[in-house]
Amino acid sequence: MPAKISIKELMNMPIEDLLREVKEQSSLSAKLRLSVKMNKEKDSAKYKKEKKQLARMKTILNEKRQKSERSQKNISSDSSVSSDSSVSSKKS
Repeated sequence: MPAKISIKELMNMPIEDLLREVKEQSSLSAKLRLSVKMNKEKDSAKYKKEKKQLARMKTILNEKRQKSERSQKNISSDSSVSSDSSVSSKKS
């Protein structure tokens, strides 16, 4: 995984790839947190940067999930509306 993936690249990723990247980033962040706590990592700012990157990834992932849920809802409501209108036209 590259050190920092740009926001544009994250937004263009499919949800499955983004999930994989979030898992990798999460484990990296956990390892850094341990290293900082045990005084092995001198650069504590690195942990903070990785944590922010993880938050960005999770935010984009949630936005993508909400967008896909909305589009699925719209598709299902559109199909039910069209079937309702066909039923009402048959009754007339």
